[in-house]
Amino acid sequence: MKKTILALFLLMLAGVAFCENGMEVKIDNYSITVPAGWMAQRTDSSALFILYSPLEENDDFQENGNLSIEQLPSKYSVKGYLEASREYIKTIYSNFNLIETKDNYQIIAGEINGTKVQQIQFVFMKGNVANVLTFTSNPENFARYLDTFKKIQKSFKY
Repeated sequence: MKKTILALFLLMLAGVAFCENGMEVKIDNYSITVPAGWMAQRTDSSALFILYSPLEENDDFQENGNLSIEQLPSKYSVKGYLEASREYIKTIYSNFNLIETKDNYQIIAGEINGTKVQQIQFVFMKGNVANVLTFTSNPENFARYLDTFKKIQKSFKY
């Protein structure tokens, strides 16, 4: 019962429409479609919203995603932004490891506050604004979620 009430509350915080491919979340000028069972929460932090995977039995980490919007002092290329962000991330992650980098994303791993994580970060530039869509998993489950993360990213509109 508590989970149902929480789910309804979270849905009220974001504009949500259910579709055959899952749930379309619309917040401000942004929209993204998440698979059935995922939840979205609008935030008042640096992340506009947070996406949560369904809870799994005996899982100690709930996979998630978020959209951060960063107003930059000048224009950056996506490559330049990814390079700068890696330098910052190295200061807050221990055991930082760059696994892969492509035109608009990077896959990284490390530990934050003693928790091992693996992330894929997609970057979309619009003028001086960086839209950063980050998905996080524990390293053991990352490969299993990677296709889902990429599918969600492809639905992102801004």
